[in-house]
Amino acid sequence: MNQRLKDSIDGNKAAQLRQDFDRTFALPPSLAAPEVEDLLAIRVAGDPYAIRLLDIAEIVTDRSVVSVPSVTPDLLGLAGIRGGIVPVFGLSSILGYRPDPGSPRWMILCGSEEPIALAFAEFEGYLRLPASALHADENFRATHEHVKYVNQVASTPDGVRAVISIPLIMATIRNRISQHRPTKET
Repeated sequence: MNQRLKDSIDGNKAAQLRQDFDRTFALPPSLAAPEVEDLLAIRVAGDPYAIRLLDIAEIVTDRSVVSVPSVTPDLLGLAGIRGGIVPVFGLSSILGYRPDPGSPRWMILCGSEEPIALAFAEFEGYLRLPASALHADENFRATHEHVKYVNQVASTPDGVRAVISIPLIMATIRNRISQHRPTKET
């Protein structure tokens, strides 16, 4: 597939995701509607994962990431997003996989104060599932190696997906950063 066609397809996918995301907030809640969870379907190192839309502020693509020296091994660098400079962390290495080769093309922006971007290589789409489709599964945790930041799984028509806890990842990153900040001498 030539690069122009690939960029067009990925651009259409991003536009569709934005429309679906915006539509979830534009429609009034129905009194009779069952509770639902809106998720992003992604892959990390080929493994299926899901991310709650409520945990993220935005999804962006194709941002340049400028490498910077860091004591935090998961930091890929800095990117310009929403008129600011945002630290970009590799989701694959955070989850315990090898870092993605090259620069991952997808990023989710997390947090409103001091936002953080989490980068990943494969975006599959948008999922809307009944809340009952998400549940804790200790058997899943026992049989999968990369579940440190997973506290639920989602049963989807295509199989089970681990649901990544973005708040847990953000707390871990902020903790790592605060440990390496220089302290003020008095």
